[in-house]
Amino acid sequence: MPSDVDIYRAAHLMMHSHGGDAELEAAINADRMLRRGNRDELLTWLRIWRTIAVMRQAPSGLPN
Repeated sequence: MPSDVDIYRAAHLMMHSHGGDAELEAAINADRMLRRGNRDELLTWLRIWRTIAVMRQAPSGLPN
């Protein structure tokens, strides 16, 4: 099972390479693992997907 840091890095790379479609790509990969019956990889992709969603909601910059 990848560490939290690994998940964060993967989410960051997905956002960098796929931009606005990063969540969709993570969901597609999670679905692929579900269909293959690969539970460990499914859980990893679900964590990446959730991390991307949280990172998108996080405020950036300094508060006013």
